[in-house]
Amino acid sequence: MKFSITSMIVSAAVMAGVVTAYNPIGQSCDTPGGYGCSQDSGVNGGNAFIYECASTDTFVYVAGCGCPTCCEATTSGAFCT
Repeated sequence: MKFSITSMIVSAAVMAGVVTAYNPIGQSCDTPGGYGCSQDSGVNGGNAFIYECASTDTFVYVAGCGCPTCCEATTSGAFCT
């Protein structure tokens, strides 16, 4: 199993259900099927977005939200608010 500080940060953000200024797209992950929320000025026009840990063990962009804080991650997934 892969383990990194990036995975720890992202996992903590996912569990907390908050949007963080961070862009994980393309970085490695170790929980395929896991979803999260993030926000970065270079993605989705600076608005929040949903990402997933894909079966390729990398984070991929799933969907964009309408404002910088309009995303919530839960244990069952992530959604725009």
